[in-house]
Amino acid sequence: MRKRVREAIQKREDVGVDMGYRQLEVRASTLNVDARTIEATISTESPVPMPDWSRMEMVPEVLLSSGAEFPKSRQVPFLDSHNRNSVKDQLGSAREITVGDGKLSSRLNFSTAAGAEDAFKSVREGHVTDVSVGYEVLKRSFVKSGEAKTFAGRTFEGPVNVVTKWKLREVSLTPIGADAQAKLRGLDPAAIQFRSLSEKEEFKMNEELRKLLEAKGMPATLTDDEAQRWLVKNPNALADKPEPKEEPKREERKEQTLPSSDDLAKLVAEATRKAIAADRETRKAFENDVDQLCELADVPEIAGVCRDLQDIAAVRTKIKEHKAAQAENIPYSGSVRVLSMGADRLKADLRSALMLTACRNAVNGNEAKLEKYYPAAERSKTADSFRHATLFDMASEFVRSMGVATLGLTREQVAICAMFGPEKAQIRGARDGGAYHSTGSFANLTLDAINKSMMIGYSEVPATWRGPMRQGQSATDFKQIHRMQIGSIPNLPVWNDSVRPNMASFADGKESYAVEARSIGVDFGYKLIVNDDMSALTNTPMKLGDSAARTVNAVAWSQVTSNPTMRDAVALFSDVTGLRFRKNLTTGAGAPSTTTLGTLTALMRLMRGENTPEGAESADILNLSPSYIVVPAALETTAKVLVNSVYDPASTGAATFNPATSLQVVVEPLLDAASSTAWYLFAEPTRVETVEVTFLAGQETPQVRSVMDEHTLAATYYVLQSVAAKALDHRGIQKHAGA
Repeated sequence: MRKRVREAIQKREDVGVDMGYRQLEVRASTLNVDARTIEATISTESPVPMPDWSRMEMVPEVLLSSGAEFPKSRQVPFLDSHNRNSVKDQLGSAREITVGDGKLSSRLNFSTAAGAEDAFKSVREGHVTDVSVGYEVLKRSFVKSGEAKTFAGRTFEGPVNVVTKWKLREVSLTPIGADAQAKLRGLDPAAIQFRSLSEKEEFKMNEELRKLLEAKGMPATLTDDEAQRWLVKNPNALADKPEPKEEPKREERKEQTLPSSDDLAKLVAEATRKAIAADRETRKAFENDVDQLCELADVPEIAGVCRDLQDIAAVRTKIKEHKAAQAENIPYSGSVRVLSMGADRLKADLRSALMLTACRNAVNGNEAKLEKYYPAAERSKTADSFRHATLFDMASEFVRSMGVATLGLTREQVAICAMFGPEKAQIRGARDGGAYHSTGSFANLTLDAINKSMMIGYSEVPATWRGPMRQGQSATDFKQIHRMQIGSIPNLPVWNDSVRPNMASFADGKESYAVEARSIGVDFGYKLIVNDDMSALTNTPMKLGDSAARTVNAVAWSQVTSNPTMRDAVALFSDVTGLRFRKNLTTGAGAPSTTTLGTLTALMRLMRGENTPEGAESADILNLSPSYIVVPAALETTAKVLVNSVYDPASTGAATFNPATSLQVVVEPLLDAASSTAWYLFAEPTRVETVEVTFLAGQETPQVRSVMDEHTLAATYYVLQSVAAKALDHRGIQKHAGA
């Protein structure tokens, strides 16, 4: 049994304590060979026996579909058998996640990579049919045996764990659905019974014996079980026989129900013997349960202390307290029994310390911003112990936690060992040896710090396109996006009696564009550790984030500066020409002022709807109003004076109304390269389409990808941003050339 227990515990450590797994089958009838997709039910509300580590036993677990959380993109990684060690383990993505009828469903999309091709072939041939989800429990409620509780309209009878809030992390394709859990389910709940004394068969004391014991000094408030224990601890309480009573008359003796003195003495002696025997059996069973529980928790040294506790609940509490104290006090590298605990804690501390250092440098020590980007609640409690440690110091501590003695090693060996393992550093006899994986390397611990620094850089760059332009629905691929422009519905005509209302006619148009992938990489070699170059974790990633944000801005504003041709064969900014009956371009000198602002505002308000199907101008006036004034850096001061002045700055009279105060100023230096005099008015994009910015699903913010190169002994980090922009409608934008 102990071997099975240890296998289960080891399996738990391998997959991570925060993840759970359960299997379901794919639906073969939905296979689409051309699209490389297949649908699957990935989670139901059926109870599945799962290990409850807080109770050290197997308990049925129910995942409420209503409590499922997943990304807004409704997409998570699609992995091979829960392997999270490399991007090569990712077969594709699980998309279009839906919740309904007490289950989660998803469409599994296979990549065209070589590894995914083999897996997809096995699915097509019908050999592989099972999928499994990896999830993180956020909120769980335990229903005791014999009790019933209602969650989300369903009633569950205990024992059961009802997970009311959980996060879907990934979906995996598995060769044999049950086998992945067979080891995890190796804990047989029937083999280990942990019961408190209150769960044993209830003891009922003889009423006559209770009255006799109370006469001998036993408190009347004791329960039957406590009275039995009192009798065991006070065996001499019944040593003296009760005084003989006066012999009753013969006619009264027939109605006597009390036993004689001798019979009562025998009854007391027999009850005492049974009580002592029962107590011994109870204590023996309790101590046996305690020993097994301490052995399972790998803390046999406290079994003696736990045997003196009241019940199993108290034993579990004691074990938790002991394990917590043990984890706090053990060194990062120590005895074989506690080594994994120390190494795990070190990794958590190093990851947090690296992120903390990166964030502090990125925000230049601003504690308010530090709390914003990396809240104290998310940091490891002991991460500050590395606050003044260098990058090489952290790498050295990491290597020592692997069981490698750093004494006598060169700085190069320590750095290479931290990133690629002892074998690459030519260190013989080390514990990890050839079993070392890149996901457990020191370089992998730095990934979160690099990503955090990059996001700070991305967030600090002004995204001037937000506001005047709109963010479109994220694209699922790199194919052409077609945005239909439906002509505005005309004003409502009179509806005469007994006739059908008039039907609106539409003049449809279409703008097309596609998302493009943009990426750049930097190397993080072992020499950076040797040289203690902490800037690799702060300055460089922050500049990558800055670059990604500037790239998105440049893509968006290029639609304005390039003046692209629209679907009506006329440029975005144009005078009246061709199919255009209203202009949105004003030429000649004219800096932003109440006069020029009035001219452009009137042009925007008088814009008409889409042309009729015959090509004539619509009769419908849209009455659009500007919300943003967009200027190049050269006109920043002029625009801000105009908008922020209480009265018209161009008027010589006092208290002249300033109509520009309702506008929001947007300054974009990218416009200066095209013209330092041209400026623009934008209407709210919610009323009329202006310029649309679209990202690839899952890349609404820049993503970091890492690749470990054992030939160059470097980790390469790529920042990836897939984005595109397209001008959709000229009616919501007015341009003044200003010269």
